[in-house]
Amino acid sequence: MFGPIQPTRYDLAFSLFGIPIRVIPWFWLAGVLLGFGLLQDQERGMVLLLIWLAVMFVSILVHELGHAIFAALFGYPPSIMLYQFGGVTLYQPTHGYTTAKAILITAAGPAFGLMLAVAAMVAMVAAGLTIGFVPGGSSLWEEALTMIISINIFWTILNVMPVLPLDGGQICREVCMAASPRKGIFVALWISVVMAAILGFGMFFLRQTFGGLMFLMMAFQNYQELQQRRAW
Repeated sequence: MFGPIQPTRYDLAFSLFGIPIRVIPWFWLAGVLLGFGLLQDQERGMVLLLIWLAVMFVSILVHELGHAIFAALFGYPPSIMLYQFGGVTLYQPTHGYTTAKAILITAAGPAFGLMLAVAAMVAMVAAGLTIGFVPGGSSLWEEALTMIISINIFWTILNVMPVLPLDGGQICREVCMAASPRKGIFVALWISVVMAAILGFGMFFLRQTFGGLMFLMMAFQNYQELQQRRAW
């Protein structure tokens, strides 16, 4: 949806559970921009920003591992790339690919993210800390756990919205195409356009400029794809 993702020689490349993973430099730059406000803390700002980057990296990686592990379980070798818009799991569906499998692979990402948030909540309770959703704890440990909870709950909620290319949009597309192979993709794209526009303007209303721009970009790109498909 955002164009091809080109690997660079500066990428961080490794494998986990036999799954190839690549992190392009723009991923870290986007993370710095998103967490830039943490630098307002004159005493701990730089440390908090580094914690934010680590938490963001782990959270998005866990999310993508959810997709990748389920794809591998179904026999479709996956790979993961983390880039400026988050992450993407790549796999080539071959034999026995069904709507149910597609939905399970897609839903596994948000499910893994929520499990990470629950694990952080359990850790906070075990440590005698109050579960919170807004960073501002007295210790760096509390800050990190709070970031994990807020990222994996808030981002998961946004990610399951029926907007392509988000997971919710992909699930919506699979359901629409299963119901109507000919017109399903048009229905899914129209849903994406309307929902992305609503969410985009809503983000601006909440003064979340980056999120607002992201959703409006998705609305525009889905509308473009809709017009291209109509011209075929």
